[in-house]
Amino acid sequence: MNIAFYNKKILTEVNSFEEPFASDITKALDILAISGHEISLPHSKSFGRGLFELRCLGTGVRILYVFSRQEAVVLHIILKKQDKIPQRDLELARKRQKQLA
Repeated sequence: MNIAFYNKKILTEVNSFEEPFASDITKALDILAISGHEISLPHSKSFGRGLFELRCLGTGVRILYVFSRQEAVVLHIILKKQDKIPQRDLELARKRQKQLA
């Protein structure tokens, strides 16, 4: 499965992470590309209505994505500092998800 990015800013953010985050992000995106729709816990969690969280295990990095056509589209990436993903980050991902539809 192809991995796409919502915009160039997201790709720049993904590429701006340093080690150990960078290799964990690459590993998580590789798992998503290989597994596609079959990906599940502990690597991915659904937020409902087609929005998913890709977990970079061992770090607090979370990648919010959707499936669109035959690709996974990365909508937002965050370094999680609390137990839950902040509401504003979820809202931003939902807004971007609607713009894709």
